[in-house]
Amino acid sequence: MATHGWRLGVLVIGLAAAMVGCQGVPPGPTNPAMRPEGAASSGGYDDTGGGGWLFDRLLGRKPAAEPVSAKSPAAPFSTTGSTAPVFDPAVQKASAAQPLPSPEVSGKSKPPVVYFAEDDENEEVQPLKKKEKGEGSFFDWLDFSPEETYNDIKAAFGYGPDRKLARQYFNEGLALYEQKKFEEAAAKFKSAAGRWPDSTLEEDAMFMQGESLFFADKYPKADDTFANLLKKYDNSRHLDKVVLREFGIARYWDDMHKHDPHWPVTYNWTDSSRPKFDTFGNARKAYEVVVLNDPTGPLADDSLMALANGYFLQTRYEEAADYYDRLRKEHPNSTHVIDAHLLLIKSKQLSYQGELYDGTPLKQTGDYAEETVRQFGPRLGEERERLIELQNRVDFEMARRDWALAKFHEGKKQYGAARYYYNQIIKDHPQMEIAKAAQTRIDEIKDFPDKPPNRFKYLTDLFPDGK
Repeated sequence: MATHGWRLGVLVIGLAAAMVGCQGVPPGPTNPAMRPEGAASSGGYDDTGGGGWLFDRLLGRKPAAEPVSAKSPAAPFSTTGSTAPVFDPAVQKASAAQPLPSPEVSGKSKPPVVYFAEDDENEEVQPLKKKEKGEGSFFDWLDFSPEETYNDIKAAFGYGPDRKLARQYFNEGLALYEQKKFEEAAAKFKSAAGRWPDSTLEEDAMFMQGESLFFADKYPKADDTFANLLKKYDNSRHLDKVVLREFGIARYWDDMHKHDPHWPVTYNWTDSSRPKFDTFGNARKAYEVVVLNDPTGPLADDSLMALANGYFLQTRYEEAADYYDRLRKEHPNSTHVIDAHLLLIKSKQLSYQGELYDGTPLKQTGDYAEETVRQFGPRLGEERERLIELQNRVDFEMARRDWALAKFHEGKKQYGAARYYYNQIIKDHPQMEIAKAAQTRIDEIKDFPDKPPNRFKYLTDLFPDGK
């Protein structure tokens, strides 16, 4: 018992230290392709020192040349000419970047948006929608399901549907909203939504609740409210505005994480504009809301680019590559498409672990480089020559990979496999010097058996073939 108590104490102290004292992001795993300029490389394949303007800009280095394509508004950095990005310590709030809608329309004082249809004035109070038998969870099959029980309790205590009261709360919320008393307005809109469920007014009240919280800089609560709105009204007429707000929230959290990074488990005690945990992870979720709910909208490609860049900066190159690939396929006319191609190539290049590991990322690096040169040509500027050079280097690295595998099998006395890889070098890279060396090795081991002798034949003969 004493031992368990001691261990529990250590665990509690460790968790407390993680939550309070962890103020920075730990360095990522050592990657041979991320060595600084001048450091020894792995097999001559590392070209990080000359990674191109886009790669340098993304990592916060001073680019060697001016950008060759449009700057990416969704990229997690800002530039001034060819200087390295400088993160503004006073990160602009999302509500400042998206100004409050003006209540003045055609010279008359009106709500900032059209909230509900005029003929709703004559609409009768609709009862709460009931699920059909068999929908939802097991409890929804029963008349006393949690949802039904909750609604019955609300009605019993006088909190059931009330059209007149819902409209009253809504109008009070509008008045507070126009006075910029946003937190008080959000409470009124929440009450309005609860008093007229499954109605147009509920949809509008939920939207205005989210708007009020957004302009009160209560972004986590606004994010939750917008998520509930899209969950219940997936084709909401407020979708365009909700997507804009979610993107603004995501950008703010993204920028704040870069300015003041924390471990995901570090608790946020004071800032109500940031999530309690994992600011960067919640930023990703907000970007995903944009992509999932408005996949062809004007901010979908920006969100994909921001997601990809975020993973890239965390050295999660395979995940970054997936998003860059999605962007170039789903949004071929995006202003980010050239950047996405270039960073897809770099992500695949940095995913390659070495000669004795999976060679797929290496092959894809060459294929994507060839495709990018063919598709964009002169639009790449100086990057075009870099990609052509990269194709040649990938070709050489593929030959080195086959050579390494051949030598590996030679060491195992598996001469048949070794000859196979030497022949692949001669077939795929006949013009290289390494092809001559491969032919020399084939001649030297031509009389060796394909497989090493079976020194345990007396044992293997006891079992049928394939067992």
